[in-house]
Amino acid sequence: MNKDPFGFSAANRIAAKIAEVKPDADLLMASSLSAIDRVGEAHGFHSRESGHEKIIRRRREVGPSAQLNVKCPVPVYNRFVRFCDLERLSYWEGIERLLDRADDGGQDRRST
Repeated sequence: MNKDPFGFSAANRIAAKIAEVKPDADLLMASSLSAIDRVGEAHGFHSRESGHEKIIRRRREVGPSAQLNVKCPVPVYNRFVRFCDLERLSYWEGIERLLDRADDGGQDRRST
């Protein structure tokens, strides 16, 4: 009877050859991150870290409320968050303050 009926001995020989492959340590140590980035950019890959404005996160919590979701550009979002932070307002208070400014002196338009 054949000692290897399923042909695994050939796979074992291939695995042994692969195990013999060792990377050149000097070559790995000589590669710098900037050189790697240059090679990547030359092949059309771009860094995810490239110059995008960071999104500011809020840490305050809001009580019971209605949900308002607005998608806007990051600079506009950051400007609104900075406004609320500087004025020490929650988001809904910031929206209310801006609406009051837009309403010509803060008068409610529904009352007219």
